[in-house]
Amino acid sequence: MLSPVAFLLHLAVAYGAKWGYTSSDGERHWPRNFPYCAGPLQSPVDFKTAQVLFDASLPPIVLENYDLTGQNPLKVKNNGHTVQVGLPWTMGVSGLPGRYAAAQLHLHWGSKSNPGGSEHTVDGKRYAAELHIVHYNSAKYPKFSKAFDKSDGLAVLAVFIEVSVFLGRSFSLHLHPLAIIVQLYFQVGAHNPAFEKILSHLSQVKYKSQSWSIPAFDIRELMPERLDEYFRYDGSLTTPPCYQSVLWTVFRNPVAVSRAQYDTLTTTMFAGRAGRRPQVPLVNVFRKPLALDNRVVLTSFKQGVSRHKAVTCTLQRKATVRQLLAGEAEEVLENGLLSPSVSQALRRHTAPTPSKSHAPKLAGTPDKASQPPPATLKEVAEPTLDLAALLRQKSLEIQQSTTESKSLALSLARAVVPKLNLRSFLSCKSDMAVATVQYLLSGRPLWSEDEDLFPLDSYLG
Repeated sequence: MLSPVAFLLHLAVAYGAKWGYTSSDGERHWPRNFPYCAGPLQSPVDFKTAQVLFDASLPPIVLENYDLTGQNPLKVKNNGHTVQVGLPWTMGVSGLPGRYAAAQLHLHWGSKSNPGGSEHTVDGKRYAAELHIVHYNSAKYPKFSKAFDKSDGLAVLAVFIEVSVFLGRSFSLHLHPLAIIVQLYFQVGAHNPAFEKILSHLSQVKYKSQSWSIPAFDIRELMPERLDEYFRYDGSLTTPPCYQSVLWTVFRNPVAVSRAQYDTLTTTMFAGRAGRRPQVPLVNVFRKPLALDNRVVLTSFKQGVSRHKAVTCTLQRKATVRQLLAGEAEEVLENGLLSPSVSQALRRHTAPTPSKSHAPKLAGTPDKASQPPPATLKEVAEPTLDLAALLRQKSLEIQQSTTESKSLALSLARAVVPKLNLRSFLSCKSDMAVATVQYLLSGRPLWSEDEDLFPLDSYLG
């Protein structure tokens, strides 16, 4: 494991590291300097509608102060990876676990010849582009920089963008006048006035680090009409440093821009600074979908053969965790949650069950006279079970990275992933093998005489 000094030095190098979307600095190279990019909870993902879980308790997204009309100008910037618009912290969103304040919005897109640049996909379908409106947990953290690396730090609203298809540019003299009106309607209607408020200024930020002030406008106009239909899952930033800190809300319904507007987006900007040669066009700035692994995608709408989220799921899982902590291996085994070999390993450290003739006592609390030396789940759970399961999908990237990066990736996974996974597991937003849950709970005593039997708050924070 890296020392604190080495860790800080590594982060300093990583923040200064070059990354992009080309073959030489693209996503397969990111884990070398940004170990989180090889983590198990990465974004984006493909939403397989046959496997999503309908959760009727998910509320509509509520936007707060999104109408910025008449307020201070907004700053548009080319950061070398995308076009970004800074947003005021007074703008926010509720309908999430707490209030989140806005920080910025940006876009991901393909190229003029390949209008398929969304990051998330639906059953393999890729949209032309994707808008991300980034918020931070203002109820818990004072500013974005303090929140973006925390497991509960960020919430991103994502909007699919498609290119309008209209009837054509040329008119036939043989068309009925009504048909010509229809053609004109589709050509004019394809233009998106809200996105034009950003796209019309891209020529002012053609090169990296250039910025430009634009009039403030209603950000709500960039979004679909329905804010009550969306996909929800736990994930990460889709660009380095790939912190696994994002609660994703990806709206089901796309918005449309005209072909001319999309061409402006894909042909105007460059990834390098002004005067640099050769200039690399800012195109295909999207990360490909990654494995969902043990995560569950929730939906606020009924989709395909989606299942209803069980109301009792959270209670059942908390009960299972408490049983594991109390050493009640037999009870858990009876429910089919543990393999016999794991149960036997646990049983060796479990105290005898109190006689029925004894006075009632807290389940799992043995008699003092028969109580063996306190054991921990870490003694009976194989540590590699957890990391092997969580990092299996990304093991190749870690192996190909430097020894230092590999060590850092594993240490970060041990420190951050368990907390995030256990919280998601207990809230029924992810699935894990019980052996994995055992390891995440390692270090806790198997039993205690405390009346409050092993509170789980420390794992949910």
